[in-house]
Amino acid sequence: MINVKPEQLSEIKGILGEHVPGWEVRAFGSRVTGRAKPWSDLDLAVAGPSPLGWQNVARLVEAFQESTLPFRVDVLDWHDVSPSFQAIIDKQYAVIQTGQTAGVTK
Repeated sequence: MINVKPEQLSEIKGILGEHVPGWEVRAFGSRVTGRAKPWSDLDLAVAGPSPLGWQNVARLVEAFQESTLPFRVDVLDWHDVSPSFQAIIDKQYAVIQTGQTAGVTK
């Protein structure tokens, strides 16, 4: 379960569907663990069959910055995350968008 309002989740899914269709997107951090405050950011890891690339990450971040969401959204490319941090994320996350994850754990 992700600690965001239904209309916020709808906006998040719309942005993801436009910018990273077919890629799995995992939410993690305080908005998944139940420790979120209203101003807490939303942490997302985009996991796909290949690296997303910094240009695509930048476009996605910009789309979230231009959205009406009242909190910051941090975006990570799963392929750029260290194995030790991947293990931390793997302990507790929620899938926001399903997609291809060839070569990605879990």
